[in-house]
Amino acid sequence: MTAKKPKEFTKEQLKAIDSLLTDLDELSNKPRRLYHALEELAMAFDIKGSIPGIRVAQDTYYAFMSEGEQYNELFRSLREYKIEEWEHQVNSELGESIERSENRINGAECFIKTHVQRLTERRF
Repeated sequence: MTAKKPKEFTKEQLKAIDSLLTDLDELSNKPRRLYHALEELAMAFDIKGSIPGIRVAQDTYYAFMSEGEQYNELFRSLREYKIEEWEHQVNSELGESIERSENRINGAECFIKTHVQRLTERRF
């Protein structure tokens, strides 16, 4: 029984492997480089059928990042609104009631809650 000769890689394939290995740690820093390296590897090894899946994975990754930023912005905005509402109540010359401010804040919280639920439902 003779040992099989190891497959020799083309120059393009070696470049693609090197690019992927170089960019493996980029997922937390610059993930587009990693996805690009995966596409380059798929092209070099003539497995173009995997490229749509790579692109969907990239879109999913960025959609979830964007989704997190949306949640962050919603809760940051709610916090700022509460501060502004309480400042308005305290500084109001018309003597805004605490109850009225609480009602406005409760309305804003309900709005945020509904928006977060819609975002979450859309995700699945």
